[in-house]
Amino acid sequence: MSLSIRKQNAKENKFGAQVPYGDPTWYQEWNSPYFNDSHKRFRTAMREFVDSEIIPYCAEWDENRKIPREVYKKCADAGWLAGVIGFWPSQYAGTKIAGGVRPEEWDTFHELILVDELARCGSAGVCWGLCVGLTIGLPPVLHFGSKYLQDKVCKPCLMGEKVICLAVTEPYAGSDVANLRTTAVKSEDGKHYIVNGEKKWITNGVFADFFTVAVRTGGSGMGGLSFLLLERSMPGITTRQMQCQGVWSSGTTYITFEDVKV
Repeated sequence: MSLSIRKQNAKENKFGAQVPYGDPTWYQEWNSPYFNDSHKRFRTAMREFVDSEIIPYCAEWDENRKIPREVYKKCADAGWLAGVIGFWPSQYAGTKIAGGVRPEEWDTFHELILVDELARCGSAGVCWGLCVGLTIGLPPVLHFGSKYLQDKVCKPCLMGEKVICLAVTEPYAGSDVANLRTTAVKSEDGKHYIVNGEKKWITNGVFADFFTVAVRTGGSGMGGLSFLLLERSMPGITTRQMQCQGVWSSGTTYITFEDVKV
C-alpha cells in the first residue's frame, strides 16, 4: 500500500487496503459496537509487526520446515503471543500488550484481530507453527493443572521461551477420541505412570518441550481418559516430522511413547 493511501486512510479513520471484503468491514469504518480505540491500537501494532517480522520470512521458514526459536520470543516481547489462548493471563505473561492495551481491556475481539492480522502472512504453516500448540496445548495445564505444573510450564510457554503441543490424535483414532489406545499404567511402586502409545498429526510436536497428552488410565470409553504432561527430556519419547503436502513450518509430527516414566 502506498504512503499516500495510508495517509488518506488515516485522515478518514480507515485502515488497510480498503478492498471490499479483503479486510474486515470495520476496517472501512462500517459501524460496529464491538471495537473501540484499544482494538484499533492493537490492530495497528499487529499489522506493523506482521509486515516487518513475519511476512518477509514466511517462504524461508516454510522451506526450512521450522520457525526459528527466537521468533517465538520476539512475538512474546512484542506483546501478543499470549493472546492466542483466549484471555490474557497477566500472572504468567506480564502486562505488556501490543498497542498499549491493558490486560483488563483484553477481549475476544482483540484475539480476532490477532488472527486476522497474522493470517495476512499467507502461510497456514507459519500461523499454526506460532500459535496452535500454545492455543490448544496450554489451556488444559492453565485451567486444570496443579500449581506446580502451572508455574513450571505457563510462563516459559507464554513468554516464547518454550513450546508446548497437544497430543490427542492417534494413527487409529483421529476424531474417535473416546477409543484412543495410548495407555498410562501405574508403576509397581505407585509413584509414576508408564506411558506407551503413538500420536499422529501433532502440530508443533517435533519442536515441543512439553506435551499435553491424552492417555487411557481407566476402562474403555471416554470415562477412562486422562491428561498427563510429559517433557521432552523424559526417556522414551521419539518425535518424527511428517512429510506433509503443506503447512511445513507447523511441524506436523508422529510421536512414539515407549515406557515413558511420568
